[in-house]
Amino acid sequence: MQKLPFKDLLVVSLEQAVAAPYASCLLAEGGARVIKIERTEGDFARDYDTVVLGESAYFVWLNAGKESIQLDLRTERDKALLVSMLAGADVFIQNLKPGAAERLGFGWQAIHEINPRLIMCSISGYGSTGDYAQMKAYDALIQAESGLCSVTGPPHTPSRVGISVCDIAAGLTAYGEILKALLQRHQSDSGDHVQVPLFEVMAEWMSVPMAYCKYGGRVLTGTGIDHAQIAPYGAFATKDGQIFVAVQNDREWVELCTEVLQREDLVRHELFSDNQQRVRNIDALRTELEAVFTRYESLELARMLHAHGIANGRINTVDKVWEHPQLRTKTIESGGNRSTWVRRVGDDGSIVRKVPALGEHSDALRREFSS
Repeated sequence: MQKLPFKDLLVVSLEQAVAAPYASCLLAEGGARVIKIERTEGDFARDYDTVVLGESAYFVWLNAGKESIQLDLRTERDKALLVSMLAGADVFIQNLKPGAAERLGFGWQAIHEINPRLIMCSISGYGSTGDYAQMKAYDALIQAESGLCSVTGPPHTPSRVGISVCDIAAGLTAYGEILKALLQRHQSDSGDHVQVPLFEVMAEWMSVPMAYCKYGGRVLTGTGIDHAQIAPYGAFATKDGQIFVAVQNDREWVELCTEVLQREDLVRHELFSDNQQRVRNIDALRTELEAVFTRYESLELARMLHAHGIANGRINTVDKVWEHPQLRTKTIESGGNRSTWVRRVGDDGSIVRKVPALGEHSDALRREFSS
């Protein structure tokens, strides 16, 4: 039976796209009741595509288990309904443009007066102040602005990470900050305003490349699939394809040289004597490793590496991940259909959550919070 630690929490989320829905989805999976407020036309993520049996992949992934209500917060009637919801809520999440919540009358000061115990979480691109505050901040733009693109992809070819990593990181950060605020409320009996700018989240995630620049005098660029700071740590050719090999320390390097490569002379070779030398001389290192690796098919080499404690893995395409023996899945219902999804850590898959149709719960919620 799945644990539902948030079953007594009411979360109201004025959300769209990815970051805020991801945070509220995590709370919903923990048992919280999540009321998703949508504009009249709905969360625009509903229309990204129709790939999941007629529904949007992003929307189905992020919104199962929520209740949907359509509100027009330009009207006094719907503003009053939101006030009623917030008066009894534990968490309020919003990712409107900076200043929009305040203009609607739902800034932090107003929220705190409505419900002093309420936790408010505001997710934005660059925060509420500064020259960039009003800049649009989609995931790819933050990848670019934070420097992430510059260390992704082939050398000197800035590349976007293939998933919405900034949005996901911000949503996960928001989830953690909300939990911290809820714990703090248990001690103080007072709410708090949590602010999560995507840029700040990703700038912190960029700490190692930033440190290399500031303290090491090196501006790192992309290294393709290889690790920028550790070697050998990347893809290497075998007789029938590539294999990913990861050596984390000198003990493993010695094991690789003596037991797998049968090349004890490489252990103290001046080009490979420590990790920094191996990184500097990665091309020469690759030549030495692949001279041996290409004698073996990848499966045979993987067995040898595993037998000697050398981390390795296949470089899978997405279709192969669906076949992975360690993959755990769950079922989601949307649009009258059921689809299979990757299960999150902590979700035992026993609950089939339903993705709400636009405004599906509007009438029931209006009755509940207008009384």
